[in-house]
Amino acid sequence: MKKITLPVFILLFAVTVFAHADFTSGDLSVLNPDPSSEAAGASILAMSPNIAGFFNSPANNFRNFSKEFQVSYILFGQNIRGENAAFLLPVKNIGNFSFMVSHFEYGDTNPNLDFKSSVMFALNYVYPLAQKYPVYSEKGAVGLTLKAYQLKNKLQDESDFILYSCDLGLIHSLAFIDSDLTGGLALKNFGNNIEFNGVTQKQAYNIDAAARYFLSDKGKVSIMADMIKNSEADEIGFSGGLETFPIYPLSVRIGWRDYRDDFNRGVTAGFALNFSRVNIGYAFTDLLDDNSDKHTFTLGFYFGAVSDPDKAYGHYLEYHLKKARQSYDDKDYISARRQFEDILAIYPDEPTARRYIKLLSEDLEQVDQNTAGNINKYLAKAEVALMKNNLIKAQQYYSKALQIDNDNQEAAEGLKKVEDQIRERDIFKNRKKYEKEITQSWLLAMKYYDKGDFIYAKEELNKIIEIDPENAGALQYLDNIQKKIDRVNVIQSHNVFKQGLDAYEKGDYESALSYFNAAYIANPQREDIKEYINQCNIKINAAATVKTQPDSLNAAESSSLSGSAKSNKQVKEEMKKLYNSALEQFSRENYPEALKKFEILKNTAAKYKFYDYREQTNLYIAKSRNAIADDLYKQGEDLELREEFEQAYAKYKESLTYVKNHKDSLKGLQKLNSIIAQQYYDQGLKAFSAGNRENAIKLLEESLKYDGNKIEAKRALERIK
Repeated sequence: MKKITLPVFILLFAVTVFAHADFTSGDLSVLNPDPSSEAAGASILAMSPNIAGFFNSPANNFRNFSKEFQVSYILFGQNIRGENAAFLLPVKNIGNFSFMVSHFEYGDTNPNLDFKSSVMFALNYVYPLAQKYPVYSEKGAVGLTLKAYQLKNKLQDESDFILYSCDLGLIHSLAFIDSDLTGGLALKNFGNNIEFNGVTQKQAYNIDAAARYFLSDKGKVSIMADMIKNSEADEIGFSGGLETFPIYPLSVRIGWRDYRDDFNRGVTAGFALNFSRVNIGYAFTDLLDDNSDKHTFTLGFYFGAVSDPDKAYGHYLEYHLKKARQSYDDKDYISARRQFEDILAIYPDEPTARRYIKLLSEDLEQVDQNTAGNINKYLAKAEVALMKNNLIKAQQYYSKALQIDNDNQEAAEGLKKVEDQIRERDIFKNRKKYEKEITQSWLLAMKYYDKGDFIYAKEELNKIIEIDPENAGALQYLDNIQKKIDRVNVIQSHNVFKQGLDAYEKGDYESALSYFNAAYIANPQREDIKEYINQCNIKINAAATVKTQPDSLNAAESSSLSGSAKSNKQVKEEMKKLYNSALEQFSRENYPEALKKFEILKNTAAKYKFYDYREQTNLYIAKSRNAIADDLYKQGEDLELREEFEQAYAKYKESLTYVKNHKDSLKGLQKLNSIIAQQYYDQGLKAFSAGNRENAIKLLEESLKYDGNKIEAKRALERIK
C-alpha cells in the first residue's frame, strides 16, 4: 500500500505547489505563536507538541499528556512584536483544555495596519476520537477554539473595537487508505463583523484541508501538504512541510507556503529541543514580498501527574530510547547498556533496545551501595517518577533501594505498584499487537450471538479475554450469554423436575432421584428439589433395608443412608470439577487428555441424567476429535515430506480413528497406497533376484496389502509361488 500511497501523496503536494490564490487577508491569525507549526509551512497537521499549536489547528492538542505552561515571543520585521502565554490542562476521558493570552505591538509607523496594539484571549477544547471495540485505539481528534481580540486604534479620536472568532478542527487517521496517512480539516476565523473607522468590514475566514504522510521510521520523517481557501478569494492557496528527528532531543522542520496575502508567503524553517519536562523551539519565516522576516521563540514546561497512562507509556519509552541511543553514539557504552537494560526490564519485547543490547559487550555498572542514606533519596525519586507514570525510572530507583536494603518494605511495595502498571500497559500493548485476532474473534462472536449459537459465541469471546482480560465488549457479551444460559437452565430445571415428580408419584424412586439430581444441578437455588432428593434417598434405602434386614437398621446401614445424599452432592461436584479440568486441557490444546475427560463426563452425565452437561460435552468431544485428527494428519504430512511413507501412512490411518471421514487423511492414504505398494514391489523383486524367495513372497504380499489391484505384484507372486 505504501508504494501506491506515496506517489499519490506527492502528486497532491505538487498540485498544491502549482495552485494559485489571489487574496489579501490581513487577519491576525498570521501571528502564529507556535514555532513548530510555523516552521512546517504553518500546516494544520504539523502535530506540534506545544500548547500554542491549537492556534494553528484547533484539534492539535489531543496528544499532550500532562499539564503544561508555555511562553513565546514573536518578532515580525521592525515594528510588530508580541508576547504569548498558554496553559494546558488534560482531563482523562474528557479531553484537553487550553487557555492562551497574547499581547502585540504593531508600531505607529506601519502603513498596512490601522491599529497599534492588540490583546487576545483564547480558549481551546480538544476531544480525542477513539475506537473502543474490539480494541481501543486513538484515531484523531476534534477541537474548538474561541478567540477574542481587543484592538487599539491608531487614531486618538477613534474608539477601540472587539473582534470575536471561532475555529473548528478535525484530525483523523486515514488507515483505510494507508496506515501512515493522516488527514486534517480546519475552519478558522468565523466571527463578527468589524465596525472600524466608520466602515463595516467582514472577517475573512479560511478553510484548510491537509494530509500528512509518515515516510520513514529512520529519522522519523514526515511530509505535509495543505490546501487553503479564503472566503475573499476565488482560488486556492497552499503550503507544504517536512519534519524529521535526526538526533535526540532535536527535531527539524522546513516548509514553504503561499497564501497570496501580505504575510503568508515564503520559506519557513525551525528546530525544537524536546526534553522530558522542558521544550525549546524556534522558527524563521522569510517573507518574499517584504524585507521583514519573522522570528518565533518558545519555552515550555511540563509538570504534575500524567492524566492518561497510555500516552505516558509511549512518551517515556521514546524519551528513554533517545537518551540511551545518545549514550551509545557518545561511546558511553556502560551507561548505554544500563539504560537499555532498564528499558527491557519494563518493555521486554522492545526491538530497538534488544538490538542495541546485542551490540554492547561491557558489563553493567555496579549499583552504588555506599550508604544506607541513599535509600531515602532513591525512594523519593521513585515516588516522583511513579506519579508521572515514568515506569522505567520508578523501577530503577526502587530496585536501587532494594539492592541496598533487601527488606525495605516501602521499596517492595513501590515495585509492586510498578508491576501493576506494567500489567495494565501489557494489556494495552496486547490490544495493539493482536488487534487483527481480536477483531476476527469479535466478528465471529457477534455472528454466532445473533444466530443464537451462544456456545460458539462464548468460545470466541473467551479468546478475546485471553488476550485482553479487561475488554469491555467481550465481558459485556459474556455476561449476557451467561444470563441467557441461566434462564435456559431454570426452564430446563423446571421441565426435568416435572419428570421427577411423575416418577416419584409412580413410586419409581431411583428414576425420580436421577431427574431430581439433574434439576438441582441446573437450578441449585431450589430448596424443594433438595427435599425431594432426600425423600428419594430415604425411600430407596428403606426399601433396600426391608429386603435385606426387615427387623431393624444397624448403625452401618444408618451411616450409609445418611451418606447417600452426600454421594449425590459429591457426584455433582466431581462432574463440575471434571468439566472444568477438561476445558482447561482443551484451552491448552492438550486435546487427547481433554477428549478422555469429556468422554468420562459424557458417560457420567448419561448415567445420572445431568442434562446441562450433555450439549457442551458433545460439542467439545467433536472439537477435540477434529483437532487430534488434524494434528495427526499434519504429522503424517511432515513424515511424507521426509519420505517416511509407512510412518506417514500410520498417522493418516490413526487420524481416521478420530474422524472417520477426515478428507485430508483419506486423500493421504489414497496417495500413499500406490507409493508404498510400489516400494514393497521393488523390494520383493530385488529379494527374488538375490535368491531370497521367502522374503520376496512376504514383500510382494505386503505390497498387495496397500494396493490389492496392483497387477504387477499379483503376477510376480504367482510366478514365484
